[in-house]
Amino acid sequence: MPSPREMLQSSPWIGWAVAGLLLALSVFMFLRGNSGQDLYSPERMREMVTIKFTDTGEEIEIPRGRLDLQLRQTGGKLDPTKGLINPKTGQPTGFPFSKSEWEAMCERINASREAMGSAGSSAGSIRPGEPPAPATFPTPKPGEPAPVIPNTPSPK
Repeated sequence: MPSPREMLQSSPWIGWAVAGLLLALSVFMFLRGNSGQDLYSPERMREMVTIKFTDTGEEIEIPRGRLDLQLRQTGGKLDPTKGLINPKTGQPTGFPFSKSEWEAMCERINASREAMGSAGSSAGSIRPGEPPAPATFPTPKPGEPAPVIPNTPSPK
């Protein structure tokens, strides 16, 4: 049996074929690995989503980022059976065409809220929608020098 070096010297097309296959495989893996994995990428947030209101039959298009923001600004737990509020009727009848995408979005936002709620309660931080307490600093008495306030980073 000839060695790989002898085989490649006698038929160089085999080496080029292996190199081409490896290149094609690497391009395929690169494209597959970068295909929409980030749910909050700027490109994905700019995608237009069509919302249909079931009570009036109207359709509107809004960017995915604005839809996500509207859902996050609603209070309480999201119910996938209730949609966006129809501005004409005031009823929650607006849904994207993809029901599975709508349910996944509601589930993801609810999970995010639960994680924020449990992290906030254990860390003693404020609840979502509640303004932070104003900072209080000691007031110097007349004739005393001003107190030195250490330079600490603000909480995030």
